[in-house]
Amino acid sequence: MLGVIDFHGLGQVIWVSLAAGVSVTVLYSFVIYASVKGGEARRGGRSGTGVAYVVLAGFAMAVFLGATVVGVIVMLNKS
Repeated sequence: MLGVIDFHGLGQVIWVSLAAGVSVTVLYSFVIYASVKGGEARRGGRSGTGVAYVVLAGFAMAVFLGATVVGVIVMLNKS
């Protein structure tokens, strides 16, 4: 029964899903953090810092969306 299980493939699925799940979650958390800090900076009169945080949040959101799209494409193309 154990000879049928591909432990290498199973281990690879576990570490890749763990890495992807943690990295995408941290990335989205960074989007929220940078957005909030940008708003706080703009309300505090530091518009340059606020714009920098918002640009950083936008870049992080683009990377997040790209990672999500790549993940969906990989899942749909595996056979």
